[in-house]
Amino acid sequence: MKSTLLLVAAAAALFGPATGAGFDGIPGDYCKVRHPTCCPSRDDDCTAPILGNHLCYCDMFCDRADGGDCCPDFKETCIGLRPAPSTATGDCSYNGVQFREGEEVKQNCQNCRCTNNRWECGAQKTCLIQEDLLERVGKGRYTWTARNYTNFWGKSLEDGIKFRLGTLFPEQSVQNMNEILIKPRELPASFDARTKWPDYIHPIRDQGDCGSSWAFSTTSTSADRLAIMSEGKLNENVSPQQLLSCNQHRQRGCEGGYLDRAWWYIRKLGVVSDECYPYDSGRTQVPGECQIPKAQYRRAEGLTCPSPSSNNKIYKMTPPYRVSDKEEDIMTEIMTNGPVQATFVVHEDFFMYSGGVYENTDLARNKGPSYTGEGYHSVRLIGWGEDDSTGRPVKYWLAANSWGPAWGENGFFRILRGDNHCEIESFIIGAWGKGSKRRRRRFKIRKMRRRRMRKL
Repeated sequence: MKSTLLLVAAAAALFGPATGAGFDGIPGDYCKVRHPTCCPSRDDDCTAPILGNHLCYCDMFCDRADGGDCCPDFKETCIGLRPAPSTATGDCSYNGVQFREGEEVKQNCQNCRCTNNRWECGAQKTCLIQEDLLERVGKGRYTWTARNYTNFWGKSLEDGIKFRLGTLFPEQSVQNMNEILIKPRELPASFDARTKWPDYIHPIRDQGDCGSSWAFSTTSTSADRLAIMSEGKLNENVSPQQLLSCNQHRQRGCEGGYLDRAWWYIRKLGVVSDECYPYDSGRTQVPGECQIPKAQYRRAEGLTCPSPSSNNKIYKMTPPYRVSDKEEDIMTEIMTNGPVQATFVVHEDFFMYSGGVYENTDLARNKGPSYTGEGYHSVRLIGWGEDDSTGRPVKYWLAANSWGPAWGENGFFRILRGDNHCEIESFIIGAWGKGSKRRRRRFKIRKMRRRRMRKL
């Protein structure tokens, strides 16, 4: 650990009181004027000059010890922490600006009004980006790091759960699905589907402000498996927008959906490519009207794409099957047939995940017994591995999220493996693509068996 410079006395004499053993309270721009301004993980060269011939740090590792040797503007520049408006009487100032009676400012997701020469911030909402959690994860010894995301700043946790997740917990009949029997095989310590099938694993998508993970995880898993099982002959991003707009029976569109009903739609009717039916709900927050009526599936000339496209091909999947929650079964299924769909519980700290192996910190326990900052989300599991950056091996799943490539590790995240953490191993789904060689081969085998039975 980098030694903390004990310059409190000098800082206090020159600039006023500094906090603890670090550089807090010393005015000036440090991380703010660096290029790059801040550095991920530990980087002993990520520094800025301060107090003559001394250095302060701008890497995400520097704030892990009490006192720390971060630069004074580290929290605001690198983590996005901003000082809250003071609620003291006689002080309607914020960020160095004095406000008049009745004027308002917005601090994160809170609206504050200057009333009787003090800030009143009304009913307290829990924000999607929580400064206290950012700071505590940064200072704690966790296997993952957190950051402030600009597109999440200013939004409430309630909106994040409503519009950034969107998978409804499976009904009891679906939970009771029989698990397929998987033949064990030798498994490596790590595996990444992008390495085994580099041209067939589709890129990270962004569901935007629409609770549509049920549609994105289903179509992305379908796209990967169609490409793998057809050896690249069926290799398209398939349309989550079509599921949102057309699969509306007992679904909630941008406020959530059931995975089994999404799979039923793809099996019975099929979906078109994303080029044919592009995504729009992330901007509008509504599922929209269906642009491909069921009658079009029966037309001899095929269906008409809502967007100009020469590809009006319909892609279908077989009925989905459930993989057991055994770690080895899930690994074998991914390595043999491709990415699987997983459902898990998202806690409020997950929105701020930046990198590493995620493990829920449970830092929100002090928010009261009625606090319900969680919801269900579905993603693709594409691999696994072990991380030893903390000095001990930590097993993880490698997952593809649908919050865009700017979130997490280029849109991916790693989560604790083998402990059903956040229920990540409790409901794993796979399916085969119709029209693939493997599917045709299985069909022929069954047909031959039926013929033999007739002869007998």
